[in-house]
Amino acid sequence: MDETSKAEIFTEDAVFPFYLSNFTGDIKISALLDVMLLASEDQLKQEDADSVSMVDHGLGWVVTQYHMDIDKMPEVGQKLKVSTRATSYNKFFFYRYFWIDDLDGNRLVTLQSAFVLIDIKERKIVSAAYNLKYMFGSQATNKIKLFARLKEPTEYDAKSIQHIGYYNIDVNRHVNNTYYFDWMVDSLDIDFIAEHRIKSMDIKYDKELNLHSKPEMYVKTDDLMTTHWIRNDDKLNAIAQIYWENK
Repeated sequence: MDETSKAEIFTEDAVFPFYLSNFTGDIKISALLDVMLLASEDQLKQEDADSVSMVDHGLGWVVTQYHMDIDKMPEVGQKLKVSTRATSYNKFFFYRYFWIDDLDGNRLVTLQSAFVLIDIKERKIVSAAYNLKYMFGSQATNKIKLFARLKEPTEYDAKSIQHIGYYNIDVNRHVNNTYYFDWMVDSLDIDFIAEHRIKSMDIKYDKELNLHSKPEMYVKTDDLMTTHWIRNDDKLNAIAQIYWENK
């Protein structure tokens, strides 16, 4: 994270209840994402730029890539501080950092992200700088932030069909990006999940899924790295790499 940035930091309290953990007691990755994204939504709401407000203008926030590091998994019931900062933007991309600390200031989770704004009707990217009146102290830049390059494997260990339900669809009328993580973890053997915890994760979203999509989930395991990817109509929708450590 760029500690020298002048961008405004927004912080709020959070606690993970028991129903957001799995059978080993680890907080679900989708829940970690949700609580951090809620912080950005609450900051954006101050300037009527949150997801619901943007829909009223025919626009929608769409994430294109995440990188997450988990130094220590938050515990159920633990009091936490969740923070976010909109660091920079260019013609199309809007970059944000997120982090979760305990009350002693110990850093538990960090997340880097890139978002775009889309015209919901046309499903096309529009300029974030042109459509946002207030940028939360983030800096204009000509640079494109580089995330991990994720390559689709030529082989897979398992394949499954993923059902999309009504509650998977968000205000932008596509599958909410946090559901992808539940699908990906669910594709792994339950004994593997019981014996390992997530250390870091990268994901890239290529194409949206909607209520009518019939996505196929693929997974490939290579020691402590698992690669997950989703295809629909023979097109890649999303790909992720998760790095695990032994418990």
